[in-house]
Amino acid sequence: MQPEKLFDRSRLKHNEPLFWLAVISATSSVVLLLFWIFDDRTLGGVSVWEKPIKFFISAAIFGITYSWLSSFIHKYSRWVRMAGSVITFSLAIELILITAVAGFGETSHFNVSSPLAIAIWSLMAMFISVVLIATSVLSIMIIREKSQVPGVRLGLGLGSLNTAIGMALAFLMTSPTANQLASFQGIAGAHSVGTGDGGPGLPFLGWSTVAGDLRVGHFFGLHSIQVAIVLLALAHILPVALRLPTLITGNLTYLGFVGIVTWQALRAEPFSSPGPLTITSFVALVLVAAAVFSLFSLVNLRSKSGNSA
Repeated sequence: MQPEKLFDRSRLKHNEPLFWLAVISATSSVVLLLFWIFDDRTLGGVSVWEKPIKFFISAAIFGITYSWLSSFIHKYSRWVRMAGSVITFSLAIELILITAVAGFGETSHFNVSSPLAIAIWSLMAMFISVVLIATSVLSIMIIREKSQVPGVRLGLGLGSLNTAIGMALAFLMTSPTANQLASFQGIAGAHSVGTGDGGPGLPFLGWSTVAGDLRVGHFFGLHSIQVAIVLLALAHILPVALRLPTLITGNLTYLGFVGIVTWQALRAEPFSSPGPLTITSFVALVLVAAAVFSLFSLVNLRSKSGNSA
């Protein structure tokens, strides 16, 4: 499959529910930006509208990406449409709840301070679990799509599975911390490890600069599918023998990166200040990836040379 066919713009509208989720989410993020500018209320040291804006941007990127990805799945077209509708409905409910709670100046995540707050948080957990399951199903479908060349199936399938893993990492944040258990204040769960939420953080992203932050691995994991798309584009300008090694090694290496930054957060180390152990882990990951890529490419080249002889 040629690159121009891979990235044909018509693919972006293939799954209508996901496409319109992206359009509406992108529009909503712009509208909420006005609220962010003119409403000076804050929560945890940032605007009450910052979280909804970030979630709408994320939903827009997710929607348009998976609408495009679904165009490569032909065998299970009915199930793909169903999965797209389920994801759209679930994320819509999630976004509505986050925005509504923000409008009241309250936190939506980890809030168990009242029966209503518990009900909202439970609904959010349920619907995001549905999105996780549907995303995993789409990942398996693209891997099993025999009508596509192996590079497309494995490249997009592995990237999508990595995204599902990144999504699942959010559940690491939902357990109450020791301080919360010792002094219950209506919150059970946290982004940060080693300090309370709401301290010094990176601009807009909010990731803690003084402690570990589980949002880092979650964020990079969620965007694994976009990394897979970049790898797919790169692979198509490389010699044929290097394409599969690039896609498989690249996706697995990126998953390793997500694992390292998650491990870093669990050790209460800020992403912005990696220590010797984290740096050593990154170096080891790169060296292993280079060795695996070289070996895989060499085997592939010899195999193709043997077949042409």
